[in-house]
Amino acid sequence: MSAFPISTLKISQLARLLRETRTNAGLTQQQVADAIDLRVLIYGRIERAGMIPAEHTLRSICAVLTLDYEAVVASMRDDECVMH
Repeated sequence: MSAFPISTLKISQLARLLRETRTNAGLTQQQVADAIDLRVLIYGRIERAGMIPAEHTLRSICAVLTLDYEAVVASMRDDECVMH
Protein backbone atom coordinates (compact mmCIF):
# COMPACT_ATOMS: atom_id res chain seq x y z
CA MET A 1 0.00 0.00 0.00
CA SER A 2 1.15 3.49 -0.82
CA ALA A 3 2.36 5.82 1.91
CA PHE A 4 0.69 8.79 0.22
CA PRO A 5 -2.50 9.48 -1.73
CA ILE A 6 -1.89 9.58 -5.47
CA SER A 7 -4.07 10.11 -8.52
CA THR A 8 -4.08 7.93 -11.62
CA LEU A 9 -2.33 10.71 -13.53
CA LYS A 10 0.41 10.90 -10.91
CA ILE A 11 0.86 7.12 -11.01
CA SER A 12 1.40 7.38 -14.77
CA GLN A 13 3.85 10.25 -14.31
CA LEU A 14 5.80 8.30 -11.71
CA ALA A 15 5.90 5.23 -13.94
CA ARG A 16 7.15 7.30 -16.88
CA LEU A 17 9.80 8.97 -14.72
CA LEU A 18 11.10 5.63 -13.45
CA ARG A 19 11.08 4.03 -16.90
CA GLU A 20 12.80 6.97 -18.63
CA THR A 21 15.38 7.37 -15.89
CA ARG A 22 16.16 3.65 -15.95
CA THR A 23 16.50 3.46 -19.72
CA ASN A 24 18.60 6.65 -19.83
CA ALA A 25 20.91 5.02 -17.27
CA GLY A 26 21.23 1.98 -19.53
CA LEU A 27 19.70 -0.35 -16.96
CA THR A 28 17.21 -3.16 -17.49
CA GLN A 29 14.19 -3.77 -15.31
CA GLN A 30 15.93 -6.93 -14.13
CA GLN A 31 19.00 -4.98 -13.00
CA VAL A 32 16.94 -2.50 -11.00
CA ALA A 33 14.79 -5.25 -9.51
CA ASP A 34 17.87 -7.26 -8.51
CA ALA A 35 19.50 -4.19 -6.96
CA ILE A 36 16.51 -3.64 -4.66
CA ASP A 37 15.74 -7.32 -4.07
CA LEU A 38 12.37 -7.16 -5.83
CA ARG A 39 10.87 -9.55 -8.33
CA VAL A 40 11.15 -8.14 -11.86
CA LEU A 41 7.44 -8.84 -12.37
CA ILE A 42 6.62 -6.44 -9.54
CA TYR A 43 9.08 -3.80 -10.75
CA GLY A 44 7.58 -4.04 -14.23
CA ARG A 45 4.11 -3.44 -12.80
CA ILE A 46 5.40 -0.29 -11.09
CA GLU A 47 6.86 0.98 -14.37
CA ARG A 48 3.60 0.25 -16.20
CA ALA A 49 1.60 2.18 -13.59
CA GLY A 50 -0.09 -1.04 -12.51
CA MET A 51 1.12 -0.79 -8.94
CA ILE A 52 2.00 1.97 -6.50
CA PRO A 53 5.27 1.16 -4.72
CA ALA A 54 5.47 1.13 -0.95
CA GLU A 55 7.53 3.95 0.55
CA HIS A 56 10.57 1.77 1.24
CA THR A 57 10.42 0.34 -2.28
CA LEU A 58 10.23 3.77 -3.87
CA ARG A 59 13.13 4.95 -1.71
CA SER A 60 15.20 1.99 -2.91
CA ILE A 61 14.27 2.55 -6.56
CA CYS A 62 15.19 6.23 -6.28
CA ALA A 63 18.55 5.32 -4.75
CA VAL A 64 19.37 2.93 -7.59
CA LEU A 65 18.24 5.42 -10.23
CA THR A 66 19.91 8.35 -8.42
CA LEU A 67 16.64 10.24 -8.10
CA ASP A 68 15.90 12.52 -5.15
CA TYR A 69 13.21 10.63 -3.25
CA GLU A 70 11.85 13.74 -1.52
CA ALA A 71 11.56 15.58 -4.85
CA VAL A 72 9.79 12.62 -6.46
CA VAL A 73 7.27 12.41 -3.61
CA ALA A 74 6.75 16.18 -3.64
CA SER A 75 6.07 16.07 -7.38
CA MET A 76 3.38 13.47 -6.82
CA ARG A 77 1.69 15.70 -4.28
CA ASP A 78 1.96 18.86 -6.35
CA ASP A 79 1.22 19.66 -10.00
CA GLU A 80 4.75 18.96 -11.15
CA CYS A 81 6.66 15.89 -12.12
CA VAL A 82 10.38 15.67 -11.50
CA MET A 83 12.26 14.84 -14.67
CA HIS A 84 15.99 15.14 -15.10
